[in-house]
Amino acid sequence: MPFYGRPSKNCESCRIRRIKCDRIEPVCSQCRRAGKTCGGYRDIPSLLFRDENDKTVQRTTAARSKAEARRKLLGESSSAKQQRSRSKSKASWSGLIVQTKPEVFFIPVMPSAMPSSLENQGLRFFFNRFGNSIQKVANSPTALQISDLDKSPLMASVTNELPLRDAIIAVGLAAMSNVISDQSLLIVAREKYLTAINIVRSAVGSPHLSNPVLIFKIITILSLFEMVCCPSSQLDSWVVHLDGMAALLKQDSFSEVLYIESRARLQYLFLCVIRQFLAPGKLPLDLLNWAPENLSSVDPDERPAVDLVDILIRFTRLHHTIRCDPNQDTETTTRLIFEFDRELDKWEKNLPNNWAFTIGESQDIQHGFDGKYIIYEEVWPSRILNHYFWGRILVNEIIMGYLATNTIPTLRTLQQRQRALDTISRISVNICAGAASQMGVVLGNGYPCSGCLKLPPLNGVFMLLFPLTIAGNAAGAPDNVHEWVVETLSTIGGTMGIRRAMELIPKIKVSRENKRRLYSQANQVELV
Repeated sequence: MPFYGRPSKNCESCRIRRIKCDRIEPVCSQCRRAGKTCGGYRDIPSLLFRDENDKTVQRTTAARSKAEARRKLLGESSSAKQQRSRSKSKASWSGLIVQTKPEVFFIPVMPSAMPSSLENQGLRFFFNRFGNSIQKVANSPTALQISDLDKSPLMASVTNELPLRDAIIAVGLAAMSNVISDQSLLIVAREKYLTAINIVRSAVGSPHLSNPVLIFKIITILSLFEMVCCPSSQLDSWVVHLDGMAALLKQDSFSEVLYIESRARLQYLFLCVIRQFLAPGKLPLDLLNWAPENLSSVDPDERPAVDLVDILIRFTRLHHTIRCDPNQDTETTTRLIFEFDRELDKWEKNLPNNWAFTIGESQDIQHGFDGKYIIYEEVWPSRILNHYFWGRILVNEIIMGYLATNTIPTLRTLQQRQRALDTISRISVNICAGAASQMGVVLGNGYPCSGCLKLPPLNGVFMLLFPLTIAGNAAGAPDNVHEWVVETLSTIGGTMGIRRAMELIPKIKVSRENKRRLYSQANQVELV
C-alpha cells in the first residue's frame, strides 16, 4: 500500500466550504450553525495507506501482455533455430512463400503451419497477402521459381536493410492481428512501427547521412500500416506520410531520387492527386508547379501515364478552385469540365497497343465481377488505367452535379446527363473487372496479362481501395457494381486485415444514397 501523504481531518462540509472545522463530537459547530448535515470525520489511517490492489492488477495484466508479446518475438523454439542454421539466405525465403497451384495469383487463406518466430509470421503474412505470388504468368515460356526472389529488390531490401524489415513486419503483424483478433500482435506491430518512425525522423534531422531510397520505401510501408490500423474517424491518416514525403522532396538529396525513376515519380504524382480528393487542403507545390516538360525524357511506353497525370493534375487544380470559390461563373466551369471529359475519352481511344485492354468473360472465375475480368497487355498499364477509371468517374459526377442545378431540364441537358450516367456505368464496371483481375482471379491461364514476366513486388491491393470506393458510391453505377464493391471490400478487410476497407463500407453506402437522392430530385428522372 503506497503512502499518499497526510490528509485533512475536517468533515466534508467544511472541506467543501473551505472553512476551519473544530471537529467537535458528534458534529462540528460550523455545520450545526449553518443547519447542514455533518457527515462526520474521515478515517485518517485508511487514507494514509490506500488499497491499490485493483489498479495494481490492471497494470500487471497490461505489463504481462506486453511481456508475452515480446517473449513471442524474441523467444524462438530450438527447431526454428536449427532450421535457420541449415539455411541462412536462399532457403530462408522458402518459408515465406506458400506453394500454390500453378496459375493462382491471389491467396486469401493463411497456411495452417506457421513459423514459431513472430517476426517470420509477420513477414509471411505480409508477402502472402500483399506480395505477388511466385508462379507462372500467362503465356510465359517459363515459370517463376523461388530462386527468383533473390532478384527482387524488395526481398533484397528486407534481407539487408533492418529498418525496412521492421516496417514490413509491423504491417504484417497488424494485419494478422485484425484477422485473428490477437491484440498481442498489435502491441509488437506498434513497437516495430515506432522503430521505423524513429529511423525516418533521424533521416529528416540528418538528410546527408541518410539513404533516400530506403527512407522512401519505409515511408511507403508506414502508409500501408495506417491503412491497416486506421480507426473509423481517421480513414485517411495515411496521407500524413505522403505529406512527410512531400516535405522531404524539398531537400536536394531526396528530390533527386524520384527524378531517377520516372515510374516512382508518376505514382507519387497520382497519389498527390488522390490525396486532394480524400483530404482536401492546400495544393502542394508538386501539383502547382507541374508541367508535362518535367517528365519529357520518359520512355515511350510511359508517355500515356505522363499524359494522364497531366490531365488529372489540371482537373485537380480546377476542382480545388471550385471548392475554394463556389461562386465562379457556372458556364465557364461547366465548359472546362466537359473539356476534361473529352480529353480523357481521347486518351483512352489513342492508347498504344501494349496499353490496350479487353474485357473477358468466364463463368469459372472465382472472384470475378459477374463473370467479367480485364486482360492487360502488361502489369504497369493496369495500375495506371485504375487512375484513368476513377478520374473519368469523378469528372462525370461533377458534370452531373452542374446539370442538377438546372431547375428546368432541357432536352440537351437530359442528353448530357444520360451520357454522363452511361459513362459512369461503363467505367464503374471496368473498375470492378480490373480489380477482379488484379486481385488474382483464377482464370485458367494465369495472371491476366499477355506475357509480362516482371511483376511488381506488391500486388497493388491498397491502391485498389480508392477506385473501388469511387465506383461503389457513384450514383450512375449499376446496383450490382455497388453490391460487388461492398462484398469485395469486406473480403479485403476480413481476409487481408486491411481495416480501412471495412471502415469504407458504411461511408460508401451513405454517399451513394445521398447522390442518388440529389440527382433524382433535381432532374425528376429515375437514375440507372
